[in-house]
Amino acid sequence: MRRSLIVAPFASSVLAAATVTPSPAYDYVIIGGGTAGLTVADRLTEDPHVKVAVLEAGQNAENFQEVVIPGLIFTGQSIGGVLDWQYTTVPQANFNGRQLLIHAGKALGGSSVTNALIFHRAQKEQYDAWGSLNNDPSWNFNGLLPYFKKSEHVYKPNKYQSETGAILNLPFRGTKGPVQVGYGNFEYPQSNLWRTVAAKLGFVRGTDGTDGETNNVVVTTDSIDPRNNTRCSSACAHYTPFFKRPNFTVMTNVTVTRILWKDTAKGKDAVADGVEYIDLQGKVHTVSVNHEVIVSAGTLGSPKVLELSGVGNSTILKAAGVKTVVSLPSVGENLSDHVHSWANAFAVNVTYTADILAANPTFFNEQLEIWKRNRTGLLSNAPASLTLTSPTDVFTRQALSPLLSSAQSKLTFYANQFSNGNAALAKGIIAQHTASLKMWSSNTERLSEINFQPGYLGPTPQDQRPQGANFSTVNAAFDAPLSRGRVHITSSNVSVPPAVDPAYWSHPLDVAAHVKSVQLARKFLTTPPMNTIYGGEFEPGLDKKTDADVEAWLRSVAASDFHPMGSNVMLPKELGGVVDTQLRVYGTRNVRVVDASIFPLPISAHPQASVYAVAEKAADMIKKGVSNTEL
Repeated sequence: MRRSLIVAPFASSVLAAATVTPSPAYDYVIIGGGTAGLTVADRLTEDPHVKVAVLEAGQNAENFQEVVIPGLIFTGQSIGGVLDWQYTTVPQANFNGRQLLIHAGKALGGSSVTNALIFHRAQKEQYDAWGSLNNDPSWNFNGLLPYFKKSEHVYKPNKYQSETGAILNLPFRGTKGPVQVGYGNFEYPQSNLWRTVAAKLGFVRGTDGTDGETNNVVVTTDSIDPRNNTRCSSACAHYTPFFKRPNFTVMTNVTVTRILWKDTAKGKDAVADGVEYIDLQGKVHTVSVNHEVIVSAGTLGSPKVLELSGVGNSTILKAAGVKTVVSLPSVGENLSDHVHSWANAFAVNVTYTADILAANPTFFNEQLEIWKRNRTGLLSNAPASLTLTSPTDVFTRQALSPLLSSAQSKLTFYANQFSNGNAALAKGIIAQHTASLKMWSSNTERLSEINFQPGYLGPTPQDQRPQGANFSTVNAAFDAPLSRGRVHITSSNVSVPPAVDPAYWSHPLDVAAHVKSVQLARKFLTTPPMNTIYGGEFEPGLDKKTDADVEAWLRSVAASDFHPMGSNVMLPKELGGVVDTQLRVYGTRNVRVVDASIFPLPISAHPQASVYAVAEKAADMIKKGVSNTEL
């Protein structure tokens, strides 16, 4: 069925918050109707005897133009508007005291509604490290592959898409899943120039970035339904087709305040028996749960839910005015995030760039009409040409050896620095760093994503750039941080945002790798045939020659890439874990976390496809009765 721009009206079972009269009890209550939350809800309600309630703070955004049209990503309300949580970090010491914004989707579908659409996977060895850290091979690449495939319905590229670089790796893809995945209907010619340069610089031509080898140049698939060239979020995939299920209740515009607990005997695991939430008018409601509470509020939201519910570091909880129910000091710790940066240049000898859409309202409206009429034109594009760098792509062997030796010799030092006084977590960080440094040494770690944008991306606002200028941008996102930070509540008031501290650039390897990645991005801009459209570097600027120059510039401009992970980490409890390999929260009988906060080690990829796989695996575990639901 083809979807129109107004994909679906607000469905009748998406309840208006002011009039909610919830059923007295559900089998499962899911906190957060995002990428993972809706996936789990859909899968559980495939059984008509299972009743599920989803509590989502945002609204149904499937009728927002900037959500459904691929070429409008990061515009309108999707960034800095009502569909964005707009988390703000504490001042970052290594970024000149700046406070950075971390955008996250506040809508039914979560960040799958507002992200950049890119639908690929990380390096095989990174997932294998997940399994090794937890002594559980079901969490390695091969163990997760069936869930990656189960999540998606990928479409083969058409003739135009194949001619502009799309190559589908069908043996690694799924064709029967709910998330519609494909390619855009327009490609800027500059993107092919960039891929040609990548080959000259030694990056092998790959397929679609899903087979576990990411050190090559690919045109990734996107979370686009190619039948009508619209975004397919988790709302599109896991809610809209199923909203009439009588056992599937979704409440939007409601904010969870805490999990409610049964009286539990001392020394026994805590048992959740309900969830409390407030509506837009501030009225308090509760729902009861028969089996499980599933926390799926995102890497920055899920620790907040647990801490407001009394699960976390007792010292932090006491300071915030929350009574401890489960002492679990690693909640909110181990946070990491990708760090974004750019190299851009004036573009000459080109017909179109994305800059024209932003600068010329008449041209934009013409393209919008073309998209509405036949789903083509510039707004049908979502750039997806990228590669992931290995250590030897950005360092010489001679330069790399002492950096790795120093990092290895200081494992304990940095683990203690990052663990916030948590001895078990310090052991876990040593284990994580050991796994990462092993990948560095074998050249299988993927340090940064280098991707191409046929237009301006960077830190300078449009009104401060040369008027009428066109740009080419090579993004350099640092994806393999050894730095670890934290996110914690500071108040028992749910309306107070958490204190977010990713501690960017707190490890010297992060700094060195990010700087070298930007230097490589600059090289792309001037290497033939990209040099044919090169009109001079704009940023960092030709006055920034040395690594020290670039480092100083980055400290003043680098930004979040909006991919936080790991704040409710899946590790053995003796390594500072928050959840076990069934994603159950330690110290509880029936609370589970399902989102990117459980990632045992950062991955070098846009996390969307991996979150879907985790959610599919979680739903499968629940349905198979792995959890103890006889409460």
